[in-house]
Amino acid sequence: MSVSLKCEIVKDLLPSYVDGQTGDVTNRAVEEHVSGCPDCAEALRRMQEPERDPVPQKQEIDYLKKIRRSKRRAVWLAAAATLMILLAALCLRVFVYGNGTDLSAHDVSIQVTDDVLQVSGSLAGSGEGVARVTFAEKDGVIDIRLFTAPATPFNRGSFSKVYTARTGPIRAVTSGGIVIWENGGMISRVAGRLYAAKNPYVGDMPANQVIANAIGISERYGTYQNELHTAEEPYGWVILLDDSIEPAQEAKIRQRMRSDACLMLAAVDNLGYVTWRYENGSGRQEYTVTEKEASQTAGADIKSFAGSASGMQQLVDAVR
Repeated sequence: MSVSLKCEIVKDLLPSYVDGQTGDVTNRAVEEHVSGCPDCAEALRRMQEPERDPVPQKQEIDYLKKIRRSKRRAVWLAAAATLMILLAALCLRVFVYGNGTDLSAHDVSIQVTDDVLQVSGSLAGSGEGVARVTFAEKDGVIDIRLFTAPATPFNRGSFSKVYTARTGPIRAVTSGGIVIWENGGMISRVAGRLYAAKNPYVGDMPANQVIANAIGISERYGTYQNELHTAEEPYGWVILLDDSIEPAQEAKIRQRMRSDACLMLAAVDNLGYVTWRYENGSGRQEYTVTEKEASQTAGADIKSFAGSASGMQQLVDAVR
């Protein structure tokens, strides 16, 4: 006698049926029901399907993880390589290439014999070393560039270089456009800067200020104002000092004013006089140095000294 089972009961029995844990009567009942019930037959079919092997899926996951790790490692390596390149470039820039500086600002000695130049110097006390020294030659003029860097065992604070000119005898040596040697002698920083700052017209106040800075007017007298008299000749340059001068120092400071006025009159081609205005405790005072007086002080036409850097050096030596 056959037993008719409902779907709910068959579905509950299917796991045990598939595992072979039901008896013969139950098996026949389940099989009879499944043969006529598509839903239960499908449920039985799914239970009887072999389980999928999880290994390929795990292998795929492991492969993807390996790819991600490889990409992360490549990114880190690229970042590290970029950082190393930047650090190397920075080290080259700071310690090898260095920063250009005015050679005349340092303790430098120059010797020239015909076409051979020997330059040596020291940066003692500056905390810097010499990264490199370069030479450029044009029409008998040798321009020297000094590049400094933080002092290291490789960048020492002193240097000595020899250069042989390719085009014949050396006429002059410059550094950054400033003459530092000419006609057999060294040119001081003041004389070289004054020669480079020569101004044909006193009405050009920015150019005048370069001359004042080369002389060191503010360092020697304190703050000041400028006043130009260019309505008629002789043209004048008036320096109005902000600080008063002690009467006991007035004579000494007037000597300094006279020497500085000589340099100003030499460096500005059409300047006819320099006037200093200041307070000395007794009211406003004026001290004027004319072109003629400057020539008498220098021992030659004051304008003639500006014809060369060595001439300007001769004037500096004469009045200072």
